[in-house]
Amino acid sequence: MPVNRPQQAPSPPASAPAAADGRLYLRDQDLNEGAAIIRAAARRLAQLVEMAGAGANLSGPELEILQEVFDRGPMDVGDLRARLSAPKQSLARNLNQLEGRNFIKRETDPNDRRRRLVTLTPEGMTFSREATERRRAALRQAFLSAGPDAVTGARRMLSELLRVRSES
Repeated sequence: MPVNRPQQAPSPPASAPAAADGRLYLRDQDLNEGAAIIRAAARRLAQLVEMAGAGANLSGPELEILQEVFDRGPMDVGDLRARLSAPKQSLARNLNQLEGRNFIKRETDPNDRRRRLVTLTPEGMTFSREATERRRAALRQAFLSAGPDAVTGARRMLSELLRVRSES
């Protein structure tokens, strides 16, 4: 549904506040501010994850790899690359770094010997669990403060944003 198309709703009385209007009009400034908020929130979540591994000195892509494997379980290297939209050489370098620090291990898939699975080591599991708890605590606080309607709206908007991105 186009953003600036009015929804089919009865017209509010003239005395009703603008927020009750069923139409959504967004200026370029509103969209820029929304994008800035999304980027800042993503950076804040990344900072919380980094704080869990103070001293681990992990890069953003390395943190993403750990979180993805923690959230999804052991993953084939090719599937991980596709999920993260990571260039092959960059992913290989990051996996080598993580393996060297004993956060992950790569092993042959017992069901398909052509595939290499990335799994978390006990150290990687501990780090990822702590990082996930920090992320959850921050999201829980934000969701509780915003309320259920805002949470539903945010999930819907972010899901739509991901859908639109994948169709581009």
